[in-house]
Amino acid sequence: MNQTFINYDLLESFPANSFIAKKPYPWHDFQRLLTSEGFKALSEEFPPLAMFERHSGMERVYGQRPHNRYYLAYEQSVYAHAEASKDQGTIKRAELPPAWQAFMDELATSERYRNFIQRLFQVSAFEVRYAWHVGVTNSEVSPHVDGTKKIGTHIFYFNTSEDWRPEWGGATLVLGSKRTPAMNPDFDDFADVEAAQIVDNHSFLFRNSAQSWHGVKALTCPVAPQ
Repeated sequence: MNQTFINYDLLESFPANSFIAKKPYPWHDFQRLLTSEGFKALSEEFPPLAMFERHSGMERVYGQRPHNRYYLAYEQSVYAHAEASKDQGTIKRAELPPAWQAFMDELATSERYRNFIQRLFQVSAFEVRYAWHVGVTNSEVSPHVDGTKKIGTHIFYFNTSEDWRPEWGGATLVLGSKRTPAMNPDFDDFADVEAAQIVDNHSFLFRNSAQSWHGVKALTCPVAPQ
């Protein structure tokens, strides 16, 4: 597959200064950062749920509510102790559908994408790990900041208006003006809340810091058939 997945014109025209200066921390909600053809191919060839491990009730470092979801890591998982069989939770390149193999290859070799990340995160070197997350009814990402070793995150969403309704939730919430010193706050403990869009080729990029609080309220989508 010789397809290019990333819209490099949008990527390279994006103003780094406005991103870096954004409050409460640097973030941006991109629309169509993937090409239309690339988004369609990746959506249609999304890895099968049978490959994922289910995270349920896993303890978090500051006692936040657990992030119950399905999780799949590329090549190596950071959840070595997760509740999963040895055949779930990690996927190798050769096991991915063709479109995803090509996308992983592009991300790994694209100097233009790497330069984009260096420019926005103001770093000269970094390592990347990849993972897929799938939420189901009642899945929640309680408010948190990421570990200090992580410099940032780029989330690509594959919901479409044909399969997802806005009232079901799922938006990543940018949380600011924290009103409690607790490290396990609730959503109501933030005075400022902005939502990133998740439907029809959106992606959410943010730079990690001690102020980079974010989360996703519990999903209200219908229960999937067994």
